[in-house]
Amino acid sequence: MQKRYAIDTKKQLVSTLLFTAIGVIAAKKLNIEIVLHTDDYGALLFDNFPYDNIYTTLSGHDINPQFWASGKMRALAVEPLGSCHLDLDAWIKYPKCRDIIHDSQADIVVQSLEDSRNTYNPIKDFVFNNVEKPDFINIERANNTKAYNCGLVRINNQQLKDKWLEAYWKITYQLNDKNPSGIDEKYCIPDLISEQWLLYQICEQQKFSVDTICNGWGCPLPSIIGFTHLISEHKYNIDNQLKDILLNLNKELYNMVINKVNELS
Repeated sequence: MQKRYAIDTKKQLVSTLLFTAIGVIAAKKLNIEIVLHTDDYGALLFDNFPYDNIYTTLSGHDINPQFWASGKMRALAVEPLGSCHLDLDAWIKYPKCRDIIHDSQADIVVQSLEDSRNTYNPIKDFVFNNVEKPDFINIERANNTKAYNCGLVRINNQQLKDKWLEAYWKITYQLNDKNPSGIDEKYCIPDLISEQWLLYQICEQQKFSVDTICNGWGCPLPSIIGFTHLISEHKYNIDNQLKDILLNLNKELYNMVINKVNELS
């Protein structure tokens, strides 16, 4: 696990166990089949979580941890069309959210649309000054401020899936191999471009239809549909609240997670 936000990796693991457990048990309460794609260590860490299957798809995944979406993209590549990806720090609580995702006829369902010139412009310039651009996207006429948050994503169109994965890996492999100066600096988050920003450009320029389940980062009125996505470093500072949520959801899983937390302490 990469040290993020200057937070100790052990502390990150503890919080990750808690919010991941909430996401899994919330899905199972809605009768959602849920699988995990991870590496060998993750398979041991989450072995007693109620996943339907755990796959070590990410073993040998030799990519700079700065590319935090790369594991997601590998998982999407091996899952069948129509599968729904959910970040570990996101969860679906109510049938309404599940049904919105399931019933959508759009080419892709994503969490939300984001719009921030200050966020995307500097990183976009960094990325495309260091890589060869995907030939099926016109970067010059791209919308410089908009992107899709993919804390949740379900792809229903094979052509879109292929194009997004191709574009993501074309950029990521070039940056990973080149390792340009500045790639590890805090402000430089290339996956905001190669995952989120680029997906918007592909859908916009090639006319793929998109449904969003929320509006904007932080998801206003998430209580109405029952969707939660924890925000950046904040999720590593709310362990007590996460424990309370998990205990209320499932005491047995709570006890299992606390045992693992104690082993890490």
